[in-house]
Amino acid sequence: MNLLQKQYELLLGSRMVMLEFIARELPGQIAGPIAAFDGSNVRYLLVHTANTYKHWLGNFAMNAGLMFTDDKLINDIAAIKGIYMETDELVYNFLKKFEGALDKPVINKLRGQQLSLTPLQLFTHTLTHEFHHKGQIMTMCRLLGHTPPDTDIIRT
Repeated sequence: MNLLQKQYELLLGSRMVMLEFIARELPGQIAGPIAAFDGSNVRYLLVHTANTYKHWLGNFAMNAGLMFTDDKLINDIAAIKGIYMETDELVYNFLKKFEGALDKPVINKLRGQQLSLTPLQLFTHTLTHEFHHKGQIMTMCRLLGHTPPDTDIIRT
């Protein structure tokens, strides 16, 4: 499990570079619609990503009954950072709960269908999901006229 915590901490560094860039370069643009993304925006993708952690790790795996955050209620990057502080706590609780049981299936229902997924699958899905949307967010920044920083795990 220590390995997964270390892996998550690598992701945190990448996320922080992204959030600091957005705070500095896009303070009033996070909610502006981007035509190339069907009118979606940076704020929506940031909140959606955090909600995905809540859904899979909190609600599916741990039956926590977490409420999703409505992106329209979030007005600035400080609030988004607060959401991600909660996400970090959720991830660490998840890793602690499933320590030594990464391959033991968690069985739960999603939209009436029973699913059997391992904690390792759920953890991997949420991390790769965040990186997928981080790439989209960096593309959005470029479309808004900003040159994004390197947000890979290994940054140059």
